[in-house]
Amino acid sequence: MNMNRARVTATAHTGVTVSDIDRSIAFYRDVLGFEVTDKENVGGELFERITGVPKAEIVIAYVKAPGHTVELLQYTSPADRTPVKSRPCDPGALHLAFRVKNIDGVIAACRKAGVIPVSPTIPEHADGPAKGLKGVYTTDPDGIVIEFLEDPRIQD
Repeated sequence: MNMNRARVTATAHTGVTVSDIDRSIAFYRDVLGFEVTDKENVGGELFERITGVPKAEIVIAYVKAPGHTVELLQYTSPADRTPVKSRPCDPGALHLAFRVKNIDGVIAACRKAGVIPVSPTIPEHADGPAKGLKGVYTTDPDGIVIEFLEDPRIQD
């Protein structure tokens, strides 16, 4: 075995930069039911070097989803931040995917929070080997694509 070869040992988290961390916390906690940590302010030389962003000042909170953690980051500095506008088909675009029970209830909770699903006929139903699977793309308040999947073949 080559001891110099890089080896990933675990997934740490997925980081998502948001424009309003309090609004995002409310969405992930109140709409999706996830536990969210307290906010923490970080910055200085270490974070400038890690992120490659000069003058980086960040407010961070962690969303504890089942089996995965999402890191919410709101940069308060530098001032020249711009929203990312990408489509799921654009290189570099990403999405979060969550397995759910009662996808219709999840979609209703998102709608109530002002988050509208992408598909006009929701949820979409799969045929073939994935028959019974229901899925939908929606977004969080900053436009981050979130996919919800309900698969009756997977038992809790």
